Amino acid sequence: MALSLKLRQLLISIFLLLLLLPSSFLAIDRAFYTQLLTNTEQKLEVHMYAMLSELSVSEDKVELINNTLAPDFYRPDSGLSAFITHEQDLVWQSDSSLNQNFVPPAEEMPPGEHLFRQVTQHGVQYWVLSISLLFDAEDYTRPLSMHVVQTHERLIAPQKTFRATLIQWFIGIGIMLLLLMLLAYYWTTKPLSRLDHEIRRVENGSQEQLTGRYPAELTIIKEDLNLLLQNQNRQKQRYRHHLSDLAHALKTPVAVLQTSALSQQPELKEQLDRITAMIEHQLKRASSSGQDIWKKQITVKPLIEKLTSALQKIYRDKNVAFTVDCAANAVFRGDETDLMEILGNLLDNASKACRHQVYVTIGQNPFSLCVEDDGPGVPVAKRKQLFERGTRLDTYREGHGVGLAIVAELVESYSGELVLDDSPLGGARFSVKFN
Repeated sequence: MALSLKLRQLLISIFLLLLLLPSSFLAIDRAFYTQLLTNTEQKLEVHMYAMLSELSVSEDKVELINNTLAPDFYRPDSGLSAFITHEQDLVWQSDSSLNQNFVPPAEEMPPGEHLFRQVTQHGVQYWVLSISLLFDAEDYTRPLSMHVVQTHERLIAPQKTFRATLIQWFIGIGIMLLLLMLLAYYWTTKPLSRLDHEIRRVENGSQEQLTGRYPAELTIIKEDLNLLLQNQNRQKQRYRHHLSDLAHALKTPVAVLQTSALSQQPELKEQLDRITAMIEHQLKRASSSGQDIWKKQITVKPLIEKLTSALQKIYRDKNVAFTVDCAANAVFRGDETDLMEILGNLLDNASKACRHQVYVTIGQNPFSLCVEDDGPGVPVAKRKQLFERGTRLDTYREGHGVGLAIVAELVESYSGELVLDDSPLGGARFSVKFN
């Protein structure tokens, strides 16, 4: 089943909303984290150069001559610490590192090179900026490695605050976008709803033309539909005029023939009856609205009740019991006369053939009807023959043998399908399904 344009637009809008907002959030959050890393490296580098400017080295001692480092280097558990090593031996560390289990990395680096990387020790993540240098004194040179360390928790603390603020903003943005998308959805689909409503009014006969104002794309469709409706109405009027003229032209000659003494002869009377029936059939077929594009909606149940009531009186000697399974809101989108012709012929044939029972079932979406009886049924070899005009099986003792042919042609004019098979009641079952 094809999705409607409204549903497609709604699904696209929801998809974009669910795709763009999370992806934008992740992109901004990731960019902020990357910037945090860059800022952290730069800050650690500033701290490192501040330590270098105060570094004092002797043969047996390494110390900072001034206590002008950042306060976090003197506060325990601040998340910021510093270490100085000489050939893997720790020669100095900041006060803030006393409670830490961090061991400075023992990597050998060329003098003057610095390295920023992440280190994990004892389940704790650290960001370390290391530099290797040769400290020159008056009479000796001493290799040292300096490490400035910051915990990962200290690094991501600003990110947590930023993420919480970002979530609040994105929730607000999401709500605003949702409201705007709903308004845009209503604004863009309203013309489609109006056009659909007008087409339904034309279908049920409430109006003849589409009169609403629509966007440029739908205006072309509206004009084409109105042109189609006008052409159809003109064609129907011409059919009615021609059929009226034909009916009046044939009425008098047939009436004269029927009042003639010769018409009482069995052979001539039968031929006149066949001519009359065939004229009525062809007139009804030509005037049928089966090919009409716009069809009225006919409530089915009252028509069935009217037909069964009349047939019970006609076949009161057989005491026919009609069982009708039809919803009260079942409708047929077509001409009422055509539906009466189809139902009337099928019910009349079933009443003739049945013993006592006739069962009628009406389905909806798509519209279908089924008429079955408890009579002798129709032999498989003769089923195709039954739909030929002028054919009448022994089951039906009266009629001109054109009733089922009329039904078949009417059903075909509505692009429907007529199927004859066996009924669980024991007789024949005529099933009609409209596409």
